[in-house]
Amino acid sequence: MERKPVVLILTSSEERGGAAENLAEAIRADGAYNVVILDEKRYGVKVPFERLRPALFAADRRRLLRSGAASAGRLLKKRKGRPRGRNRRVANAVKRYAPEYVLTVTPYAQAAFVEAKRRAGFEVPSVHTVLAFVLPEEDYPAYAADVYLVENTEVRDSLVARGIPAKHVVICGLPFDAPRVTPIEAEEGKQELGLPRTPIVFVNADGRDAVEIAGLVADQGDIVNMVCFAEDVKLLAALRTNAERSDPGRNAVILTRRDMFGEYLLMSDIVITRYDPSVIYKCFKAGKPVIAFGRNAEEAANLEYLAERRLIMRAASDIDVVALIYKFMQTDVSSEYVENGLARAEMFSSSNTANYLAAYAGGKNA
Repeated sequence: MERKPVVLILTSSEERGGAAENLAEAIRADGAYNVVILDEKRYGVKVPFERLRPALFAADRRRLLRSGAASAGRLLKKRKGRPRGRNRRVANAVKRYAPEYVLTVTPYAQAAFVEAKRRAGFEVPSVHTVLAFVLPEEDYPAYAADVYLVENTEVRDSLVARGIPAKHVVICGLPFDAPRVTPIEAEEGKQELGLPRTPIVFVNADGRDAVEIAGLVADQGDIVNMVCFAEDVKLLAALRTNAERSDPGRNAVILTRRDMFGEYLLMSDIVITRYDPSVIYKCFKAGKPVIAFGRNAEEAANLEYLAERRLIMRAASDIDVVALIYKFMQTDVSSEYVENGLARAEMFSSSNTANYLAAYAGGKNA
């Protein structure tokens, strides 16, 4: 039996929304390729103790991205000598799986691939997915990829301004899919989940923001009900205490299982989220109005881009959330944002991206 060609996907712990697995599933469904996914635990810096992994990963990421200040051409110059450590592990993965191309879904993964390629001298091409609505300001080795998958024309234009040929940039949305949920389907879904008919606000936040926002939503009484997601034990306890103190009898659902996140998200009426491109894009697909907030300059740039196009409402502070909820409870306002989001994402899907990648690999081998 003839062995299918392989696509190697490199990811890392900074990935959000299961982008690597979403793309892998779509590529496998096409039937022409096998897919192998490796995260930095398999190819990255080795750590003596698991508790040290986040700090060592962060340090290695900073070093790799700083090295990307050089031009793409300079980065790809080969060095003599055997690659070591992470470079050797990436090179060994390429040698073992002999992929048609390497698909990277985080800046760290692309940076690690570029450095290993430069040091080991292999010739496998790479495809890099930019999982953002605005191209990051920092220079990093992602700009040494052969093909770029981006969400919009503005990111494409930013790459072209940095010297990337336009023909190497493909606008294909983001690899996060969700079904369109009609109002009738939402009502039926609420009934199945035991949620009330009054508006449901889904809160996706962490730390102090989650506690503050959940408290503000709970203070609205019976006007809205709430679903919060919390994996952290301390956050879970704080959210439960907050909800019970506000009104023990009201319906506040605190989710602790990641596999229930999507189901409750789709049945909610309004979504409040920290900047997370996967959650925001799924809301576009599903037809959910979004209130979003961010913490740093890069997140602010993405949120400003989306807010200017009336795709989301941006909360500058926690207290802003309440006023924005009431704005979205006006049918005409909510409808405008929902329609904008649906129009933004309707032409894109992970399967379409997989079809492009199959054509790219076929053309590369022609």
